[in-house]
Amino acid sequence: MLHVVTSHNADEYQAELDQAFRLRHRVFVEEKGWTDLWREDGREVDRFDDRRAVHMLFTEQDRVVGYQRLLPSMRPHLLSDILPELCEGTRPVGENIWEWSRYCVEPQYRERGRMLSPVANALLSGIVEWGLGSGVDTIIIEMNPLWLLRLVQLHFKVTPLGLPKLIAGEETVAVTACFDERTLQRLRETRSPSNNRSAS
Repeated sequence: MLHVVTSHNADEYQAELDQAFRLRHRVFVEEKGWTDLWREDGREVDRFDDRRAVHMLFTEQDRVVGYQRLLPSMRPHLLSDILPELCEGTRPVGENIWEWSRYCVEPQYRERGRMLSPVANALLSGIVEWGLGSGVDTIIIEMNPLWLLRLVQLHFKVTPLGLPKLIAGEETVAVTACFDERTLQRLRETRSPSNNRSAS
């Protein structure tokens, strides 16, 4: 089940957010080796995890197995403050534009092959569903260029903001990805029969 956590309901999700921050630490620090994010308490939290952040948690039997964060482009975010070198032109800013970051999934719930895993599909669908209901139609992503084709196949309109650069040992490109009802329909079409759960 997908849960959308904002400043309005965060008090109800303290245990789940703690799990999510620990998942972030396992994936980004322990697995990817981003040692500058290491914290003694095993929770990967940064200055962008403030009341303006929107956290999306995917749970399976009360366990957080997938996570992603959305940040408004009108406020400081990764592209504006941490990775500005990835944008070669005017940085995209607007109330309809949010940044997608800290996407992570427990290893056993990740895709095997070319199809999106059920958890990945639910998280991406969550962005689109939330965006369509919130006046958001564009996300900024800093990602491996290999994701470009996959996003296009899912009917996101993807525009690179610059050439890929090596960030923390991995090729990374910043893009904007626009979406609409057709994107959501495509995501629903690509769900496996065993993943016909609805986001909430």
